[in-house]
Parts: sequence; structure tokens; C-alpha cells
Amino acid sequence: MASSTTSILKDYSGKLGNQFVLKRYGDKSVICRLPKRDKRKKRTEKQVQNNQLMAIANNLAKSIINDPARRDAAQLFLNVTSNKKYTSLVKLYFQQVKAAKEKGREIPMSITISSENI
Repeated sequence: MASSTTSILKDYSGKLGNQFVLKRYGDKSVICRLPKRDKRKKRTEKQVQNNQLMAIANNLAKSIINDPARRDAAQLFLNVTSNKKYTSLVKLYFQQVKAAKEKGREIPMSITISSENI
């Protein structure tokens, strides 16, 4: 794995063909080999459920971030910097899912921003 803080590829992230992945960690760029995935292994039921929850959390967090009023309200409530909003919203959603499961309620289909959920 190669890393650099000054590179031609410093502004990029993603997959290069089917061999390499460009990642960003703060101001550092990292190039590593694409992880191998064994095609014979199937995901467990719990992994499938977690993938579905993450997809819901991703869509909800993006919808909040794309709306300026909701984005600003979420940032004030979560008390985070602008670059931490997405991960904080996803974390909040998973906390709400956990609380709902513990109380025997349905999984929420929205991120509720209130002090009751934390």
C-alpha cells in the first residue's frame, strides 16, 4: 500500500479498473489493491440486514445534507463540524434503530433529530 500527502491523485478517490482502490484519509491519499471477494461465500442473514440498514441510513443522511435548512439544524443538534455530519447522522440512525429494536418497535424510516433519541 502506497500513501502520500502530495500526489497527482490527491483529489481523487475510487476504483481504478479492477486492480486498485484510491482512498482518502484526511489529507493523505492511499493506493491499495482491490480486496478480493470470494464469490462462493454468501452473506449471512444478519449481514444482509445490516447492508439494508446502511443503505437506508445512507439515503436518509444524504437527503438531510442536501436540504440546507435540515442540514444546518442537524449540524447544530449534533454539535459537529461540517465534515462530520454524514457519519454523525448515520450513527444517530443506527442508535435509533437499536433503541427501536430494544423497545419492540418497527425500524424507523427517518432520522429523528431530538434529544430523546440519544
